Amino acid sequence: MLADVSLPNMGLIADDEVPEDGQKYELKLVRQGGEILDVIYRVGDTYIPEALDNLSQFLRDSHNDEVKSYNPRTFDVLHTMLRKLNRSSSVIEVLCGYRTKETNDELRESGTTNAAEHSEHIEANAIDIRVPGIPAVQLRDAALSLSAGGVGYYPKGQFVHVDTGPVRKWTYVPRRAKHAHRHRHA
Repeated sequence: MLADVSLPNMGLIADDEVPEDGQKYELKLVRQGGEILDVIYRVGDTYIPEALDNLSQFLRDSHNDEVKSYNPRTFDVLHTMLRKLNRSSSVIEVLCGYRTKETNDELRESGTTNAAEHSEHIEANAIDIRVPGIPAVQLRDAALSLSAGGVGYYPKGQFVHVDTGPVRKWTYVPRRAKHAHRHRHA
């Protein structure tokens, strides 16, 4: 099921020169609420600054609309995951992108999420995603095969967290209510 592909080399180039030939790296993203972005963010080894800005704007903190520039490697991870699954043209549903420290702290205090204290979302290095038609477990496996950063699997919500921080993995299963453990049988 997985194609043999590797992450492209990091090649951020500040100027606007884009080679006429070379592989195009495209992402199609949709946010809850219907906002859509379809963008070619890289051609060959050249990242397109305007496209990177558009992606960072799209992945803004949904609680306060603050924007932080994303690590372009994060987009390479998404693109490569889809290629591994032979679904390069699929739309990625974005559940969460960048979060300010304040938003992250509020989510942690709410107890309704698994927001880490030092989340890669705060650094604009993480995205929580779904891809219609691809089970979350397959997305997880594709992300893990890259060894490119953190991969969190959320089976209840059927989504995957990917980031470009340290390589690590986890599965989040919400704790059951304390009263559910009250009656234990020997």
